[in-house]
Amino acid sequence: MDEKDRADGVRLTARERVALAEIEEGLRQGQEPPPRRPSGGLRLPFMVALMLMCSVVLAVVGIRTSEAALLWCFAVVWPLTVLQIVRLLGRWIRTTGPFTPWF
Repeated sequence: MDEKDRADGVRLTARERVALAEIEEGLRQGQEPPPRRPSGGLRLPFMVALMLMCSVVLAVVGIRTSEAALLWCFAVVWPLTVLQIVRLLGRWIRTTGPFTPWF
């Protein structure tokens, strides 16, 4: 165990120690740590748009043809689409606007 492990009782893996050493070295040289990429990146908005298009197509075609299978597919896809929209809005609110504790 090194002094850092004894100081706070936290054990780091070798990979974590290397990453920490790189960050500390960058801070000593006056560099800022690399910005963290938000989880999801552009994948979530793309998936929401794709699911929304699929939901609209399934609803329109299902209603026009009165095909039960298409209507059931819409019934499955639509709640998942709404859930992803809520996730996207939550991420947008956290990154752009003031966070209110009740939301």
